[in-house]
Amino acid sequence: MDRFLNILTYAIGLLFVFNGLMWLTSPADIASTLGMPLLTGHGLSTQIGDLASFFLVVGIFSLLGAYTKKTYWLYAPAALVGFAALSRIIAYLFHGAALSTDKIIVEVVVMSILLFAAKRG
Repeated sequence: MDRFLNILTYAIGLLFVFNGLMWLTSPADIASTLGMPLLTGHGLSTQIGDLASFFLVVGIFSLLGAYTKKTYWLYAPAALVGFAALSRIIAYLFHGAALSTDKIIVEVVVMSILLFAAKRG
């Protein structure tokens, strides 16, 4: 993996780890930045648990790929982010959700960078 892609992969990893840690330490703040209300009860448990794990897995596996230069670590975070984008589109098409174009674009770009870095490895 060339130096620029490695730095970009580190940046993605650090950003996602930061967001994951925010879900564990300050869920109201991170929820508002993502345009969602903070739920209550079992919904809050699911919201924090699922979103923290999503961001932490993407971040940690991206950092593992960047640090070890073993690009097979990048496939899992690329898949998670890619399926998040696909799921947003399905939510829009079939469930009346708003089309979150800005978030879909970010997810597709992150997925593409991780897959490109994995292939270039």
